[in-house]
Amino acid sequence: MPDQKPVMSLADWHERYLQQSQWTESIRHHLFEKANLKPVDRILEIGSGTGAILSQVTTENQCPSFGIDIDHESLRFSRKKNQGLTLAQADAHHLPFEDNSFSIAYCHYLLVWVEAPLAVLREMFRIIRPGGSVIALAESDYAARIDFPPPLDHLGKLQTQALETQGADIQMGRKLGNCFTQAGLSEVEVGILGAHWHAEPDGVVDETEWKTLYSDLDNVLTQTELVKYKKLDLQARERSKRILFIPTFYAMGTVK
Repeated sequence: MPDQKPVMSLADWHERYLQQSQWTESIRHHLFEKANLKPVDRILEIGSGTGAILSQVTTENQCPSFGIDIDHESLRFSRKKNQGLTLAQADAHHLPFEDNSFSIAYCHYLLVWVEAPLAVLREMFRIIRPGGSVIALAESDYAARIDFPPPLDHLGKLQTQALETQGADIQMGRKLGNCFTQAGLSEVEVGILGAHWHAEPDGVVDETEWKTLYSDLDNVLTQTELVKYKKLDLQARERSKRILFIPTFYAMGTVK
Protein backbone atom coordinates (compact mmCIF):
# COMPACT_ATOMS: atom_id res chain seq x y z
CA MET A 1 0.00 0.00 0.00
CA PRO A 2 1.22 3.57 -0.67
CA ASP A 3 2.34 5.68 2.27
CA GLN A 4 -0.43 7.69 3.87
CA LYS A 5 0.47 11.27 4.70
CA PRO A 6 -1.41 13.51 7.15
CA VAL A 7 -3.88 15.89 5.54
CA MET A 8 -3.93 19.51 6.75
CA SER A 9 -7.42 20.49 7.91
CA LEU A 10 -8.52 24.10 8.39
CA ALA A 11 -8.06 23.56 12.12
CA ASP A 12 -4.45 22.54 11.42
CA TRP A 13 -3.91 25.59 9.24
CA HIS A 14 -5.40 27.76 11.99
CA GLU A 15 -2.80 26.38 14.42
CA ARG A 16 -0.11 27.17 11.86
CA TYR A 17 -1.39 30.73 11.46
CA LEU A 18 -1.47 31.18 15.23
CA GLN A 19 2.14 30.02 15.34
CA GLN A 20 3.07 32.53 12.64
CA SER A 21 1.25 35.27 14.56
CA GLN A 22 3.64 34.66 17.48
CA TRP A 23 6.62 35.14 15.19
CA THR A 24 5.35 38.56 14.10
CA GLU A 25 3.74 39.76 17.33
CA SER A 26 6.51 42.22 18.26
CA ILE A 27 6.68 43.90 14.87
CA ARG A 28 2.87 44.05 14.73
CA HIS A 29 2.75 45.93 18.03
CA HIS A 30 5.53 48.26 16.89
CA LEU A 31 3.94 49.13 13.55
CA PHE A 32 0.41 49.54 14.88
CA GLU A 33 1.71 51.77 17.67
CA LYS A 34 3.57 53.82 15.07
CA ALA A 35 0.30 54.22 13.14
CA ASN A 36 -1.12 56.10 16.17
CA LEU A 37 -4.59 54.63 15.91
CA LYS A 38 -7.65 56.30 17.41
CA PRO A 39 -10.81 54.45 18.58
CA VAL A 40 -12.75 55.65 15.54
CA ASP A 41 -10.15 54.40 13.02
CA ARG A 42 -11.10 51.47 10.81
CA ILE A 43 -8.72 48.55 10.21
CA LEU A 44 -8.84 46.05 7.35
CA GLU A 45 -6.96 42.77 7.01
CA ILE A 46 -6.47 41.56 3.44
CA GLY A 47 -6.43 37.76 3.41
CA SER A 48 -7.75 37.25 6.94
CA GLY A 49 -7.97 33.46 6.51
CA THR A 50 -9.08 31.70 9.70
CA GLY A 51 -8.98 34.92 11.72
CA ALA A 52 -5.78 34.11 13.61
CA ILE A 53 -4.34 37.62 13.23
CA LEU A 54 -7.57 39.59 12.87
CA SER A 55 -8.95 38.39 16.21
CA GLN A 56 -5.78 39.54 17.96
CA VAL A 57 -5.65 42.89 16.17
CA THR A 58 -9.29 43.52 17.07
CA THR A 59 -8.64 42.83 20.75
CA GLU A 60 -5.38 44.76 20.92
CA ASN A 61 -6.53 47.96 19.23
CA GLN A 62 -10.21 48.34 20.20
CA CYS A 63 -10.95 49.79 16.75
CA PRO A 64 -13.54 48.71 14.19
CA SER A 65 -11.79 45.85 12.40
CA PHE A 66 -12.74 44.04 9.21
CA GLY A 67 -11.37 41.09 7.25
CA ILE A 68 -11.64 39.90 3.68
CA ASP A 69 -10.55 36.61 2.15
CA ILE A 70 -11.16 34.94 -1.18
CA ASP A 71 -11.72 31.49 0.36
CA HIS A 72 -15.26 30.86 1.55
CA GLU A 73 -14.39 27.88 3.77
CA SER A 74 -11.73 29.87 5.63
CA LEU A 75 -14.24 32.65 6.25
CA ARG A 76 -16.82 30.19 7.53
CA PHE A 77 -14.22 28.67 9.89
CA SER A 78 -13.25 32.15 11.06
CA ARG A 79 -16.86 33.09 11.83
CA LYS A 80 -17.30 29.97 13.95
CA LYS A 81 -13.98 30.35 15.72
CA ASN A 82 -14.14 34.09 16.37
CA GLN A 83 -17.63 35.37 17.10
CA GLY A 84 -18.13 39.03 16.31
CA LEU A 85 -15.59 39.49 13.51
CA THR A 86 -16.82 41.45 10.49
CA LEU A 87 -15.87 39.44 7.41
CA ALA A 88 -16.53 39.40 3.69
CA GLN A 89 -15.49 37.29 0.72
CA ALA A 90 -13.51 39.34 -1.77
CA ASP A 91 -10.52 39.30 -4.12
CA ALA A 92 -7.58 41.38 -2.87
CA HIS A 93 -6.96 42.58 -6.43
CA HIS A 94 -10.43 44.22 -6.51
CA LEU A 95 -11.42 45.39 -3.04
CA PRO A 96 -15.16 46.15 -2.66
CA PHE A 97 -14.62 49.39 -0.72
CA GLU A 98 -14.74 53.06 -1.57
CA ASP A 99 -11.66 55.25 -1.63
CA ASN A 100 -10.40 56.49 1.76
CA SER A 101 -12.50 53.95 3.70
CA PHE A 102 -9.89 52.79 6.25
CA SER A 103 -7.03 54.04 8.38
CA ILE A 104 -4.95 50.87 8.11
CA ALA A 105 -4.92 48.02 5.61
CA TYR A 106 -2.53 45.19 6.43
CA CYS A 107 -1.66 41.68 5.33
CA HIS A 108 0.30 38.77 6.75
CA TYR A 109 2.09 36.22 4.54
CA LEU A 110 -0.22 37.19 1.66
CA LEU A 111 1.73 38.95 -1.10
CA VAL A 112 3.97 35.90 -1.55
CA TRP A 113 0.86 34.06 -2.81
CA VAL A 114 -1.19 36.57 -4.82
CA GLU A 115 -1.05 36.78 -8.60
CA ALA A 116 -0.16 40.49 -8.74
CA PRO A 117 1.29 41.89 -5.47
CA LEU A 118 1.66 45.41 -6.85
CA ALA A 119 -2.01 45.50 -7.89
CA VAL A 120 -3.01 44.39 -4.39
CA LEU A 121 -0.87 47.09 -2.77
CA ARG A 122 -2.37 49.73 -5.08
CA GLU A 123 -5.84 48.61 -4.01
CA MET A 124 -4.77 48.86 -0.37
CA PHE A 125 -3.40 52.35 -1.09
CA ARG A 126 -6.70 53.36 -2.73
CA ILE A 127 -8.90 52.53 0.24
CA ILE A 128 -6.70 54.25 2.86
CA ARG A 129 -7.45 57.80 3.95
CA PRO A 130 -4.65 60.42 3.73
CA GLY A 131 -2.34 59.96 6.68
CA GLY A 132 -3.24 56.28 7.01
CA SER A 133 -0.96 53.27 6.62
CA VAL A 134 -0.48 50.16 4.52
CA ILE A 135 1.39 47.38 6.33
CA ALA A 136 2.80 44.01 5.25
CA LEU A 137 3.55 42.26 8.53
CA ALA A 138 5.46 39.33 7.02
CA GLU A 139 6.55 38.23 3.56
CA SER A 140 9.05 35.40 3.19
CA ASP A 141 12.10 35.18 0.92
CA TYR A 142 12.49 31.44 0.43
CA ALA A 143 15.19 31.91 -2.21
CA ALA A 144 17.54 33.10 0.55
CA ARG A 145 16.74 30.40 3.13
CA ILE A 146 19.52 28.80 5.17
CA ASP A 147 19.28 25.12 6.14
CA PHE A 148 21.96 23.24 8.08
CA PRO A 149 23.28 20.58 8.51
CA PRO A 150 23.09 18.39 5.39
CA PRO A 151 21.00 16.60 4.22
CA LEU A 152 18.37 18.93 5.74
CA ASP A 153 19.47 21.59 3.26
CA HIS A 154 18.14 19.32 0.51
CA LEU A 155 14.82 19.07 2.32
CA GLY A 156 14.68 22.88 2.37
CA LYS A 157 15.36 23.06 -1.37
CA LEU A 158 12.59 20.56 -2.06
CA GLN A 159 10.10 22.57 0.01
CA THR A 160 11.09 25.81 -1.72
CA GLN A 161 10.64 24.20 -5.13
CA ALA A 162 7.27 22.80 -4.05
CA LEU A 163 6.08 26.22 -2.89
CA GLU A 164 7.15 27.77 -6.20
CA THR A 165 5.21 25.04 -8.03
CA GLN A 166 2.15 25.94 -5.92
CA GLY A 167 2.42 29.55 -7.12
CA ALA A 168 4.49 31.26 -4.43
CA ASP A 169 6.90 34.04 -5.37
CA ILE A 170 9.93 32.72 -3.48
CA GLN A 171 11.67 36.14 -3.73
CA MET A 172 8.72 38.24 -2.53
CA GLY A 173 10.45 39.38 0.65
CA ARG A 174 13.30 41.17 -1.10
CA LYS A 175 10.85 42.86 -3.49
CA LEU A 176 8.62 44.24 -0.74
CA GLY A 177 10.14 47.71 -0.31
CA ASN A 178 10.20 48.38 -4.04
CA CYS A 179 6.59 47.24 -4.40
CA PHE A 180 5.50 49.63 -1.64
CA THR A 181 7.25 52.51 -3.39
CA GLN A 182 5.80 51.61 -6.80
CA ALA A 183 2.33 51.48 -5.24
CA GLY A 184 2.69 55.17 -4.37
CA LEU A 185 3.31 54.86 -0.63
CA SER A 186 5.50 57.38 1.19
CA GLU A 187 7.83 57.10 4.18
CA VAL A 188 8.34 53.43 3.45
CA GLU A 189 9.98 51.47 6.27
CA VAL A 190 11.32 48.00 5.48
CA GLY A 191 12.99 45.47 7.73
CA ILE A 192 13.69 41.80 8.37
CA LEU A 193 12.32 39.90 11.34
CA GLY A 194 14.93 38.53 13.72
CA ALA A 195 15.43 34.84 14.40
CA HIS A 196 16.56 32.63 17.26
CA TRP A 197 16.53 28.93 18.07
CA HIS A 198 17.50 26.61 20.89
CA ALA A 199 18.16 22.93 21.59
CA GLU A 200 14.99 20.87 21.82
CA PRO A 201 14.20 18.55 24.76
CA ASP A 202 14.49 14.85 23.93
CA GLY A 203 11.60 13.64 21.80
CA VAL A 204 10.09 17.10 21.19
CA VAL A 205 9.38 18.17 17.61
CA ASP A 206 7.40 21.03 16.14
CA GLU A 207 4.43 19.05 14.84
CA THR A 208 2.83 22.12 13.28
CA GLU A 209 5.95 22.71 11.21
CA TRP A 210 6.06 19.10 10.11
CA LYS A 211 2.40 18.96 9.18
CA THR A 212 3.12 21.91 6.89
CA LEU A 213 6.12 20.10 5.41
CA TYR A 214 4.01 17.01 4.81
CA SER A 215 1.46 19.18 3.01
CA ASP A 216 4.04 21.02 0.87
CA LEU A 217 5.91 17.84 -0.08
CA ASP A 218 2.89 15.59 -0.53
CA ASN A 219 3.77 14.77 -4.15
CA VAL A 220 7.53 14.97 -3.73
CA LEU A 221 8.55 12.62 -0.90
CA THR A 222 7.01 9.52 0.58
CA GLN A 223 5.89 9.35 4.18
CA THR A 224 8.85 7.07 4.93
CA GLU A 225 11.32 9.59 3.47
CA LEU A 226 9.75 12.43 5.45
CA VAL A 227 9.94 10.45 8.69
CA LYS A 228 13.68 9.94 8.09
CA TYR A 229 14.15 13.68 7.60
CA LYS A 230 12.10 14.35 10.71
CA LYS A 231 14.41 12.16 12.80
CA LEU A 232 17.47 13.90 11.37
CA ASP A 233 15.91 17.28 12.14
CA LEU A 234 15.27 16.34 15.77
CA GLN A 235 18.78 14.93 16.20
CA ALA A 236 20.30 18.14 14.82
CA ARG A 237 18.18 20.27 17.17
CA GLU A 238 19.11 18.19 20.20
CA ARG A 239 22.80 18.72 19.36
CA SER A 240 22.28 22.47 18.74
CA LYS A 241 23.34 22.03 15.12
CA ARG A 242 20.04 22.82 13.41
CA ILE A 243 19.75 26.12 11.58
CA LEU A 244 16.60 26.96 9.64
CA PHE A 245 16.30 30.62 8.69
CA ILE A 246 13.96 32.00 6.07
CA PRO A 247 14.41 35.79 5.79
CA THR A 248 11.03 37.36 6.46
CA PHE A 249 10.49 41.00 5.55
CA TYR A 250 7.98 43.55 6.79
CA ALA A 251 7.07 46.94 5.37
CA MET A 252 4.99 49.97 6.27
CA GLY A 253 4.09 52.95 4.13
CA THR A 254 1.98 56.09 4.49
CA VAL A 255 -0.71 57.42 2.17
CA LYS A 256 -0.20 61.13 1.56
